[in-house]
Amino acid sequence: MSRLRQLPRIALAQMEVLPGRPEANACRIQGLIAQAREGGAEVVAFPEMCLSGYIVGDLWEVEALVEDWAAFSEEVRGASDGVTVLFGNVVRDPRALGEDGRPRKYNTARVCHDGEWVERPGLPPGLPPGCQPKTLHPNYRFFDDDRHFYSVRKLAAEQGRPLWEWTVPFEVPRRGGGRFRFGAQLCEDIWCADYRWDDAVLDTLSRYAAAGAEAVFNLSSSPWTWQKNDKRNRTVRDILRQSPLPFLYVNHVGAQNNGKNILVFDGDTTAYEPDGAIAARARPWREELVFAGGGEPPRVEPAAEAVPAVSVQPSASASREMEADSPTMVPGPPPGPRKVDTDSSTTDSVPLSPPAPREVEAVYGAVLTGLRHLDHIRSGANRWLVGLSGGIDSSVVACLLERAFGAERVFAVNMPTRFNAAVTRDNARDLAQRLEIDYLSVPIEELYGAVSKLVRESVFPRSAGDYTQLVDENLQARIRGSDVLSGLAARHGLLFTNNGNKTEIALGYTTLYGDLAGAVAPIADLYKVQVYEVGEYLNAEVYGREVIPRNLLDRSTVPSAELSADQDVTRGRGDPIKYGYHDAVLRQLIEYRRHPADLLEWLLEGRLFAELGWCGRDGDRTFADYFPTPRDWLDDLEWVEGQLRVSYYKRIQSPPLIVLSKRAFGFDLRETQVPPSRPRRGRELAERVRGLEGWPPEQG
Repeated sequence: MSRLRQLPRIALAQMEVLPGRPEANACRIQGLIAQAREGGAEVVAFPEMCLSGYIVGDLWEVEALVEDWAAFSEEVRGASDGVTVLFGNVVRDPRALGEDGRPRKYNTARVCHDGEWVERPGLPPGLPPGCQPKTLHPNYRFFDDDRHFYSVRKLAAEQGRPLWEWTVPFEVPRRGGGRFRFGAQLCEDIWCADYRWDDAVLDTLSRYAAAGAEAVFNLSSSPWTWQKNDKRNRTVRDILRQSPLPFLYVNHVGAQNNGKNILVFDGDTTAYEPDGAIAARARPWREELVFAGGGEPPRVEPAAEAVPAVSVQPSASASREMEADSPTMVPGPPPGPRKVDTDSSTTDSVPLSPPAPREVEAVYGAVLTGLRHLDHIRSGANRWLVGLSGGIDSSVVACLLERAFGAERVFAVNMPTRFNAAVTRDNARDLAQRLEIDYLSVPIEELYGAVSKLVRESVFPRSAGDYTQLVDENLQARIRGSDVLSGLAARHGLLFTNNGNKTEIALGYTTLYGDLAGAVAPIADLYKVQVYEVGEYLNAEVYGREVIPRNLLDRSTVPSAELSADQDVTRGRGDPIKYGYHDAVLRQLIEYRRHPADLLEWLLEGRLFAELGWCGRDGDRTFADYFPTPRDWLDDLEWVEGQLRVSYYKRIQSPPLIVLSKRAFGFDLRETQVPPSRPRRGRELAERVRGLEGWPPEQG
């Protein structure tokens, strides 16, 4: 029998956490405790900060709120009759100060059993019973734990004690006799490889194992981003090699935000065997209970349906399509209350260890989760307006809105001028018909002509100005965004979206106060190539039919802003961006924090394509077609870096975006405005590129 089965029956509760709604979260926790108890669980574990939410910004400085959030722990303790409950919440210590001068706060795992907090004899003084603070505080990306909380590391340093004195297992009685000893971690505590204490890795799991723990729980609030779950599984396996024992990871679902970034949580709650093998895991984007231990095989059960905070009814067409979808095709619940058959055999209907979703599936579920978060934070069922241009970006956004909310809550408007081709106008109309969403065509040619005439004729005594093509193009974008979209949204009580992708936003290929406006940017953390992938996925696996026009997905209609005769899609004229190649370059500069000097080095060493993860070809265009000479490539690289740098002022005024990548614009990537600066190494490498005799050099 596996060591996991030798544990008491355990339920890991992958719940949706509503930030700032402790009443609703406490009620949900109580319901899940009851369901777990009915399922035979002796121990129930919940995620980190599952009462208040974790990403709530500087609300952690509002003492009236923090005091109230902390007090909700008592409601969970009162619901622990006959079971042991682990859950995450804030603990206040008004007798001591934190580094911000306010009463000290701890991000903790709370542990109660049968209505009482679990005491740990021998623990250093200063903490209430049933309380294990977080040891490691992440201070990278969008995490600011040290800004608000006191860690075990700080507590140990303050008291002059070894940190390990706080790594004491909890011990509770088992129903059949005997005791269960376990350790409690919080999120970052498992990502310990880069942390040190006494010149050794600060691995609390190994200390719990040495102290006789039979298992370790990790209560997490860990957002989903690209490749995050694979990395966590590797990390867990590496840690367990040193101290093999059952490891129980519980994460939540839903979304939280820091103002500029909407963070999405997929759950991926997992029970690991001592060798790191996955015994059971929850499906992503939905509430579920993972049962393990008790001498029985692990199993996964849907969480019994809770009363939804916001009632969302899908359209008839959406409902028909959802009934045909398999669970793995549509991550996350459908746009409406879920019917859960809790009497069915869950081991037959839900795999114990479902395969990790493909990247495009995970992206799809992440975006839907982030969009639905807007209902939560606005406490109502929002209705949405999308500027439907007939291009790929707005088409994908319209589909995602319809999938998230149902057709009745989505409205679309096409705003053509003489520069908009019949094919894109038809695309917009046909897509709206297929989605069964309300649609308007509102031509802006007359308004554009009037504003253009006004601006052309307006001169200052000391400045005649220059009415360029760029000025003319931006007028159209601003009329659409600032006037028509915002006006229609105000009249009809709608929120309108920003449809920009990450490639365009990075390069500043967007109009401030025009197409950069909106309440949320659903695809702003997806490069253009990823937008195409999501579009293919929507047609093939979500709808099972052509909803997004094929001429967009096969790129016979090229991406184009259609703001001038030079952007005529009927003549193959589109955006001045090398989609595919530029996407790959930008990912290196943004997410991996590379400098153009690194790309110069890669090219000279013959490994540029391998490092970029690009095959050297975008459709019919190759690297040699893009860059006939070394000067062409160097100029383009300088242009990309320059556009990325100078467009910061636009990005800081853009709407909140849903975080999907390793580094997103907003509070994730903390940019600064600086003049151009090139390292000396880069100048030397550029000279070597200019002097190459053979072009282009062969690349791996």
